[in-house]
Amino acid sequence: TRALACLMGITGNLDVPGGNVNARDPKIMGLAQFVRADLIPDKRTEMIGAHHGVIPRFMTVPSAFFRKAVLESNPYPMRGYYGMCTNPLVAWAESKVTYEAFKSLDFAAIAEIFMTPTAAMADIVFPVAHQYEMNDIGHFGIGHGMILARPKIVDPPEECWPDMKIMNELGKRVSSPELWPEDHEAFLEDLVKPAGLTYREFVEKGYLKGPAGTRFYETKGFPTPTGKVELRLSAAEKFRLKPLPEFTGFPEPDDPEFPLLLISAKSRYYLLSSYRWVGKLREKRPDPLVEIHPDTAATYGIGEGDEVIIETKCGSITQRARVTDIIHPRVVSAALGWWFPEGPSETQYEWRRSNFNMLTSIGKLGKEFGTPNISNLPCRVRKG
Repeated sequence: TRALACLMGITGNLDVPGGNVNARDPKIMGLAQFVRADLIPDKRTEMIGAHHGVIPRFMTVPSAFFRKAVLESNPYPMRGYYGMCTNPLVAWAESKVTYEAFKSLDFAAIAEIFMTPTAAMADIVFPVAHQYEMNDIGHFGIGHGMILARPKIVDPPEECWPDMKIMNELGKRVSSPELWPEDHEAFLEDLVKPAGLTYREFVEKGYLKGPAGTRFYETKGFPTPTGKVELRLSAAEKFRLKPLPEFTGFPEPDDPEFPLLLISAKSRYYLLSSYRWVGKLREKRPDPLVEIHPDTAATYGIGEGDEVIIETKCGSITQRARVTDIIHPRVVSAALGWWFPEGPSETQYEWRRSNFNMLTSIGKLGKEFGTPNISNLPCRVRKG
């Protein structure tokens, strides 16, 4: 990633039309103010990631280190989990470790609209309102330079609450109630108030967009310690990183027992592990597909539509073959995020059978953010 950023700078493709634009937010409440960062000034140094020396990201905890805290109490015990809009049993690398971590927890609660493998392991599942059943604001806090109005279309069933309402009510119970509004929709009003709008007026406009333009660096510089594009990282010593990106080969060494390289690909029909329960989408993509070059498929006696067993040092899964010449003969590309809603809940909807993260490992983690390697994995295939 650092090498790609450097290439953008060298080729002049930062903050220019057609390049990687640094979008500016409209006049709305800032993210730090929204989450009341002023009330938790020491949180950055207390979070799990800080103990492991990753570059501080205020609201993120590397999933590998979270599981380390659960299973090893390192750096401190972690005995409970609350999740929303997430399915870690399938989405996090090395799913077997995730499974053991969730079994070890004293308590887990999940907010979901559909039973997922992770929700099936929870002590409590909160039924949530669908995105069309709640007032919301889209794209806030993710650097897109705009926010979108998402007013509700219909009312939810009485027992299904919006995510914001669940969080607001939980907040009142784990901290001082006066810190939380009586009505969770006050968050929406607060967010657009700096623009001189009520939420209803914002809905009528449909969106708010930040200042247009590019090349803001000509007057303000870049958001780096030096104000310049840093091909050589000025904070390298502070974070104990190499000042320049370097390529020393694939993340895993070659292994004659696993002669192929495994990558993954998102599907046009699903969002990571979501929507496998939508019938119309399953009709279009009923099975997980692994893409294999014709020469490679012939070598292993694999034909179009055959079941294929994919193996790495970490485990094995089964997907169906798609034979195509768009992929390199040494590479196989497996589908990501698969589980089977039609399967039994007792086995968490067969999350092991075709789940890509049965093949990944958290044994080696990136120093910057504690991220695992999930690409170019040595693998082998055989007909199922």
